Amino acid sequence: MADTRALYEAFSRDNAAVHDAYFTTKLPSTGALIGPWGIHLHTPRLGRALMDFTTALRELPELKAKTREIAILTVCVRERAFYEVYAHSRVALLLGLTDQELNMLVYGLCPESLTGEEKAAYDVARELCTSSGPIAQLTWDTAVVQLGRDGALALVQHIGHYRYLATIERGFDAQVPAEGDRVED
Repeated sequence: MADTRALYEAFSRDNAAVHDAYFTTKLPSTGALIGPWGIHLHTPRLGRALMDFTTALRELPELKAKTREIAILTVCVRERAFYEVYAHSRVALLLGLTDQELNMLVYGLCPESLTGEEKAAYDVARELCTSSGPIAQLTWDTAVVQLGRDGALALVQHIGHYRYLATIERGFDAQVPAEGDRVED
């Protein structure tokens, strides 16, 4: 129980510093953590590992923030991880994604207005979510040209992380907070 409480406090501090200005991570009515944080309270050891891994991912400088959000949205839409789509839609709009581009991504389409880097990120994310086996050489080569080798490597790490989050959120039926229970309302 002490481990769970300590993890709750750590998640709350981290979320307050990183996420809470953009989307709801804790229900104002109850103080309950939602999304991946609430789920990981049931397995504190994995929750601490998640926190460490997420911090390490955030520190990778190789991807532009908007490009990263396009990849995350592509994964989470495909995986039907509705909490992540809710959260990252808000972040992507703040980073310059247009409403039209967001709507296209939510419908599983690649907006024509994306830059070469953004399209490469979309293509890698989509392929890793829709087919099995290694990524196609052309898709990888295009990602390396557009993002650089380190950017392409970071991209695959982000995609893998968000596929994991999508899986646990689907497995535990993580819900989008009701409109009256969102901090941004």
